[in-house]
Amino acid sequence: MTIRKRLTLRFTSLVSSILLLAFVSIYAFCWLFISSDFYRRLDRKANTTGDMLIRHRLDARLIQQLGRIRKDHLPNQQIIIFDSRDSIIFIANETRPITLSKAILADIRQHKKKDFRQHGFYLSGIRFMTASGQYVVVASAENTYGDEFLRRLIWSLTGLFCLIVGITAFAGWFFAGDALQPMQQIDQTVSAIFPRNRDERLRINKEDDEISRLSSTINRLLDRVAESFRLQRMFVANVSHELKNPLTQISSQLEVSLLNQREPAAYRQTIRSVLDDVGDLVALTHELLQLSQVNQEDATSLLADSVRMDEIMWDIRDEVIATHPRYQINIELGALPDDSDRLAVQGNRTLLATALKNLTENACKFSDNGQALVQMDFSKDVVKVQIQNTGQAIPTADLPYIFEPFYRSRQTADVRGYGVGLSLVERIVRLHRGQISVTSTPGKPTIFSIELPR
Repeated sequence: MTIRKRLTLRFTSLVSSILLLAFVSIYAFCWLFISSDFYRRLDRKANTTGDMLIRHRLDARLIQQLGRIRKDHLPNQQIIIFDSRDSIIFIANETRPITLSKAILADIRQHKKKDFRQHGFYLSGIRFMTASGQYVVVASAENTYGDEFLRRLIWSLTGLFCLIVGITAFAGWFFAGDALQPMQQIDQTVSAIFPRNRDERLRINKEDDEISRLSSTINRLLDRVAESFRLQRMFVANVSHELKNPLTQISSQLEVSLLNQREPAAYRQTIRSVLDDVGDLVALTHELLQLSQVNQEDATSLLADSVRMDEIMWDIRDEVIATHPRYQINIELGALPDDSDRLAVQGNRTLLATALKNLTENACKFSDNGQALVQMDFSKDVVKVQIQNTGQAIPTADLPYIFEPFYRSRQTADVRGYGVGLSLVERIVRLHRGQISVTSTPGKPTIFSIELPR
């Protein structure tokens, strides 16, 4: 069932329930008023007749004659008086006798008064107490006009109820469609965006309503999706490029070697060159494997170590200098806290070492003097690491993309590498719920800052 149908049904049901309650209340009030008024009139007639016959001892024939000449008779009016033995001592309008059971008469004597209906007649019974015994006076009549009014009222209310429910259903269907029209436009627009035009966005109204906020949210989602598509295309293109170069070199060298008979030394040289290219492919595959492992959803289970950041930084310094003797790495720890626990963070030692080593090697590699400065600050809530170098600044246009896989600017195009290191660093930091940022301005040091929560 569509939302429009559900809204129409619920709106119609609500209005119908309220309307039905109101109409039932109106009918019940009218029925109660008409019935009470008619029983009151019967009660007056029973009292009048009882007073004249029982208390004032008027002749029964005189009472009947007075009754015939009165103009306020009710339709099919009849008055019956019973003595203490339930025998009829007076009856008016003998053409329509009403039979009353002894149980009803006993009930009237017990309760002194009783209003009830029988065979379409309204009856009102009253008990009279005299010295000669108990008498029961019962007045009955048909409430022709009242019943007819109630029948017409119920037909009128039923017809009016059906009419209003129909109008309500139509209005609910119309207004629900009008309210959901922006949703239909959103559905049509979003359906048309993919795959034909990923740059199209939803129109946002000036009114700050739910539809506008939903459109803004969808537009932000589409921006992220478009950015993901762009990164995916760039990733595939870069991977293809990085794989194509060594594979092409391997293929061309082997083809050249097979053209003519060569000396063993030439074959050994070709094999060494091919091994170098294979080594490049292995290194690229290893970096891609590291990148994929950091992306795994269950990688948070790896963050179970208490890692001393000062110790890991000294170990990285020794490893980098051992591999690259010309590099110089200076470490400034700042003011060390009294509590040694503030030097540690919760995480994975191997991953953090990989991230800090990549940043340190890059700082030395792109420095104009092969030096890098590492500054560490240990606060109560976070551990902050800054790695900086002096040299050529990162172009401003490249800063938003340096953490994307395989992205390499023109400045680093001639430097050996695959453009995976910074992307790996960013994902490791994010995995540890930390933040990484970079500032690079011509004439000033380039600084990579990492903040890890303790």
